[in-house]
Amino acid sequence: MDKEMQHDDGDDSWVMKYFDNIGNSEKVINLGIGEPDFDMFEPLKEEAERVIRRGLNKYTMTAGIVELREAIAEAYNGRWGVDIGPDNVIVTPGASSALFMSLASIIRPGDYVVIPTPSFPSFKALTQILGGNVVEVEPLPESDFQLDVGGVRSALREKSVAVILNSPTNPTGTVIDELAFSEVVDLCRRSGAYLISDEVYERFVYGVEYTSAAKYWGEYDRIVIVNSFSKTLAMTGWRLGYMIVPQHLKSRVIRLQAYINACAPSVAQYVALYALKSSEVQKMIDEKVSEYWRRRDVLHRALNTHGVSVHLPKGGIYLFPRIPLPIDSETFCNRLAKEAGVVTIPGKAFGKGGEKHFRITLSASPERLLEAAEKIASFVERARSN
Repeated sequence: MDKEMQHDDGDDSWVMKYFDNIGNSEKVINLGIGEPDFDMFEPLKEEAERVIRRGLNKYTMTAGIVELREAIAEAYNGRWGVDIGPDNVIVTPGASSALFMSLASIIRPGDYVVIPTPSFPSFKALTQILGGNVVEVEPLPESDFQLDVGGVRSALREKSVAVILNSPTNPTGTVIDELAFSEVVDLCRRSGAYLISDEVYERFVYGVEYTSAAKYWGEYDRIVIVNSFSKTLAMTGWRLGYMIVPQHLKSRVIRLQAYINACAPSVAQYVALYALKSSEVQKMIDEKVSEYWRRRDVLHRALNTHGVSVHLPKGGIYLFPRIPLPIDSETFCNRLAKEAGVVTIPGKAFGKGGEKHFRITLSASPERLLEAAEKIASFVERARSN
């Protein structure tokens, strides 16, 4: 069973139920998995072998190898015209670890974290594990899940220590525009809350302008950026992410990293460094993003044609259709998997604003996505007639 699927809901028993029933049949179309379906690029595999042969298999510095941290900082500075230093970069075993250490460095029991939803379930779960309280902010009504800045403003209170933004968003694919982003930065500045920006899907943007929290790095000293190589390089199993933190927060994070992780995987770090420096690999990433853009259009058109309403996401690797039946999202996804053999994730897993929807990943060929759309439409038609 996909690890993220266990993670997407606090209680994965419902997932286990229908997985037990449908098994691993080739007839099953698994559109629940939250990772790209393309394999790790061949040049990266070759680089990994070279790194291993060179004996670079030991612990690295706690924050990560200097060359990789320099390359990450240079990439952000070059794109956003800011002054992030390698000392602000900490390489981590995946973005999940970066997110955890970000929150653990900030939250004290009883503090509040503001989370616009629908959102990646880890945001809420980790906050609660650390003794914090979550204030969920639903999207603007009838807006295709656009961020409600006014809702964020109302949610901030005396003990609010952080606002978590995710753009493009998992699960909706919403790309937060520059105006909304800058307004949230200003709200954080006024309240003293940290802005934690999850930018894991930053390369998967389709025909719109993208804004990173890095743009505001010089304007506010409580910005934390979380990112990963997992999606862009198709190396989810290698567990490599990073965080960009203000200097005053670094010692707390390094202490956590030292005791929890020691360091990020060494070989993966050198492979990521190669990827950042290789124009060939960067071109490969762009080609894969273009492929996902095409898949988005194919599946969006097919679902709407079949009467399953879904907005057109501007980024990410998911679609988030509205359930066209008078049943809750858990029941819908359970039955869809069991009766039609299409695995998706219920919207309830993503917090307020997620119910009555379900998440579909674009990690399948266009042909397979079209087949899935037809199966979903047939299932809905049968359900309506019963």
